[in-house]
Amino acid sequence: MSHRVQLAVEYADHQRRYYPANRGWRVDAAFRCLVIGRDLPRTYIPLDNVLSFDVERYPEGA
Repeated sequence: MSHRVQLAVEYADHQRRYYPANRGWRVDAAFRCLVIGRDLPRTYIPLDNVLSFDVERYPEGA
């Protein structure tokens, strides 16, 4: 069984959003933000607005 990976972000308002790995994401320590997306347009999420984030594995097709 193959698996996929996604980034799970919990915001300060306790809302949880998921970003698939194929979009690309990284932590930019210099600007203290999560950067979602390899290509433009990108989404910038300030770490001050994030309670937690983690990488989750889930079965493909789920």
